[in-house]
Amino acid sequence: MSRFMSKVAEKADRTIGWSRLPKPLAVAVLVGLRSQLRTYNLYDVGRGAADQPPDDGQAFANRLGARTLNGTYNDVDDPLMGSLGSRFGRNVPPSYTYPEDPAGLLDPNPRLVSRQLLGRDHFQPATTLNLLAAAWIQFEVHDWFSHGTVEERPWQIPLHDHDPWPQRPMTIKRAAPDPSPDSDGPPTFVTGDTHWWDASQVYGSTRDFCDGLRTGHRGQLKLDQVGLPPAELERSLDLTGAAGNFWVGLAILHSLFMREHNAICERLAARYPQLGDQELYEKARLVNAALIAKIHTIDWTPAIIAHPTTVFAMRANWFGILGERFRRRFGRITDSEVLQGIPGSPTNHHGVPYSLTEEFVAVYRMHPLIPDSFLFRSLADDCVVAEHEFPDLTLLHVRERLGEIPMADLLYSFGRAHPGALTLHNFPRHLQHFERPDGSLIDLAATDILRVRERGVPRYNEFRRLLRLKPVSSFDELTDNPVWAEELRQLYGDVERVDLMVGMYAEPKPRGFGFSDTAFRIFVLMASRRLASDRFFTRDFRPEIYTEAGMDWVADNDMRSVLLRHFPALAPALEGVANPFAPWRPVDATPRAPAVVAPGGGAAPSHTQRSYVRYREDLERPRADENEVIDRITAALRHNNERAYRKFKHGLRDAHAKSHAILRGELTVYPDLPEELAQGLFAAPATYPVIARISTTSGVLRSDQIRGVRGLAIKVLGVHGPRALADDDATTQDFIMVTHREFLFADAHSYLAQGMPTARVLAMLPDRVLWAGSEVLAAATKVGVRLPPNLAVFIAPNTHILGETFYTSAPLRYGDFVAKMLYAPLSDTVKNLEGQRVPREAGQEAHRDLMVEFFRDNSAEYELRVQLCTDTVTMPIEDATVAWPESASPHRPVAKITFPSQNPYSPERRAFGDDVLSFNSWRALEVHRPLGSINRLKRQVYEASSQFRHTVNAAPRIEPTDIAQLPD
Repeated sequence: MSRFMSKVAEKADRTIGWSRLPKPLAVAVLVGLRSQLRTYNLYDVGRGAADQPPDDGQAFANRLGARTLNGTYNDVDDPLMGSLGSRFGRNVPPSYTYPEDPAGLLDPNPRLVSRQLLGRDHFQPATTLNLLAAAWIQFEVHDWFSHGTVEERPWQIPLHDHDPWPQRPMTIKRAAPDPSPDSDGPPTFVTGDTHWWDASQVYGSTRDFCDGLRTGHRGQLKLDQVGLPPAELERSLDLTGAAGNFWVGLAILHSLFMREHNAICERLAARYPQLGDQELYEKARLVNAALIAKIHTIDWTPAIIAHPTTVFAMRANWFGILGERFRRRFGRITDSEVLQGIPGSPTNHHGVPYSLTEEFVAVYRMHPLIPDSFLFRSLADDCVVAEHEFPDLTLLHVRERLGEIPMADLLYSFGRAHPGALTLHNFPRHLQHFERPDGSLIDLAATDILRVRERGVPRYNEFRRLLRLKPVSSFDELTDNPVWAEELRQLYGDVERVDLMVGMYAEPKPRGFGFSDTAFRIFVLMASRRLASDRFFTRDFRPEIYTEAGMDWVADNDMRSVLLRHFPALAPALEGVANPFAPWRPVDATPRAPAVVAPGGGAAPSHTQRSYVRYREDLERPRADENEVIDRITAALRHNNERAYRKFKHGLRDAHAKSHAILRGELTVYPDLPEELAQGLFAAPATYPVIARISTTSGVLRSDQIRGVRGLAIKVLGVHGPRALADDDATTQDFIMVTHREFLFADAHSYLAQGMPTARVLAMLPDRVLWAGSEVLAAATKVGVRLPPNLAVFIAPNTHILGETFYTSAPLRYGDFVAKMLYAPLSDTVKNLEGQRVPREAGQEAHRDLMVEFFRDNSAEYELRVQLCTDTVTMPIEDATVAWPESASPHRPVAKITFPSQNPYSPERRAFGDDVLSFNSWRALEVHRPLGSINRLKRQVYEASSQFRHTVNAAPRIEPTDIAQLPD
């Protein structure tokens, strides 16, 4: 990307924020930010004479075709680059990395920060993740870096009299200095691991460990009876370092990827019988390391930063914006990492020798992810089989726990549990009083604070400046939590003194993010750099090095396939789970009946053996600032309404502005529905009059040749019972449906950040520009580009609306339960229209004309079907973008709607439907209360739009009580 475009991207980020832009623009901005970061935030700190791995003959002879144990020869022109014992680089100018004087390093007291700001008062879960995500990042960190410590002159931390720490003063070991420091300049530090993404946490970095781990046969690794390396190998490890942090969460991942290594060896041996033990080992390690990197890139990262833009961007890091399908179909046809991803592109250090950085280490301090208490469940029936506190799961107890609890149950338990949120007041209590294997005590929260200061990483505000982010001017600007702002003010006094880790935990996060936007800047830079600088992910990511079978293994697998290969019994728990690091399904010990749908008027079979979620008020969990967000959206939509009024000289609906038919019909509830379906309006057989409005386009009137979202509003008349809104005395029930099964935006915050910018742009585009844009988008999909849902609707085939299926998209209460609904063609007259293209020559009013023509001589029947919620993890209430899996709960028929032959668009009927009637999903019975953020948004914006429309059009607002009020 050109320097000018990178600066434009940076400006857009500073003024608007990348996370608030529509996804295509946001992705472009992130690419520009990465370019700027590569230019201004990579610093080499050199290499001292002693900054290299020990010479113990451990590097393999095959230096060009395999990873060496000590990380040498990844870069053949600079063999020591990234090797064990080399220095950590910097992401900020080295002149800013001088540590403060000793008094400054202890101000404020790290123990006070730990106790007053970090300590967990109650567990705050990260509900979009499972506990494997917490174990995974520690598994990766143990591959990427480690620092040593020294016994001499430990830091002396003074304690208050009431502090329960058992020793006075608290002591924290100092960071080990560089063995050959520079004569001037800031301190430097060296890594105890290689800097490369080489799975060294599995394979080790010393010849003794490596040899002890291998069987010497077919390249395989030794696993003992509990699935771990031989116990005698542990005795060779330095338990005062990273190895002493081993716990059950790490153990299950080490075991999983040792098993994966052996499975890769078996595949390679079968395909290439001529390969010996050493070659099989080397190739399998390459493949396993690449697969781990892929899983981190396309599975773990999109789970912890689940913003739609970053989900796309991480897949683009691996596959490019042309996507995986393009790569599979055409292979690699360009060197561009933007178009086809980093793996297989040219190696690129971007002018600075590769290393990980101290700033990278600092932003990966994520200990709040770890809970203090753990439940272990049986995969057979989800019953709790054991409960343990974290100390029971640490190094000295790992084999005991793995001997008690089968590995499949451990994985299932981690998949079902949540990690902690990365926020203030959520640091694990057990890690604030952590006993290491040698018996020494450590407050890891205080140590984390001190380590960042000691290694010269700038404090929060300076860190932001050096990444060209806007610094905060006050504690109230730093956090949206006023209690935290006051706590920060009391402890720090000056916002410039706030520690980096504390600031990152306190700042508001972008939607879907598990960590801060400040940390994300380092991630944007270094996540790509870990891949782009590594020869084995770039120019040597090819069959000649990996073998053809090895390349296929990386391409065909991900975290889900790894789990199911070794533990196939996990399949029910992973069914319908979009990301294996998201919460898994609870297993059901009761065999499920097959999913049977009985269309066409027959009663649906009972599925009462399924466990359906019962409605309760606390199923909805609005964010604290949701009302403010909805107010902002309402105000913005008011401006859209006013602009449309000035243009069309008539008040329009903001959504579904253009009607094509206003239909009179009847809704007939099927008899003999099972108990779980006989709810609310559908509790007993009955027939109700209905008025339905079919529409397209948002906020403007467009040609029917432009594809977009289609809308269906159904108003059921003569409905009596308690209402969803206390001030509503209507006797109608509205159902609002659209042609996309999932809503385009997760919640109100997402709609504000992405939907509103998109709506503003679309409202201003003339039809010819939108048509041309849709042709460009359609062409892009033919070469493998995946479009976001809000753009994909503009390239779908323009088909007959009467053949469409419509969905509620967001959930609603369904009597005692929770459901989504669909409306599908039932009679042959409309089934025959499914997929029928609208002719180009049909003109700008094609939909209206086709419906008038159809209903001149035909009647139509449609069926209402209900999908009951079985769990709120895979069927969330608050995220309307998640598809509820049919395998867990199929849509089942409850009623049909019949429309007789009629004139659906007479002038009188059009005026009544467009100007007099209003539709709102909140005009509902209490037993069909709309649920979730998108529906709470609709309540306010639909009402505001209706009031504006009726006012400017000077039209009465009538809620019908009799079908005769609908003109012919």
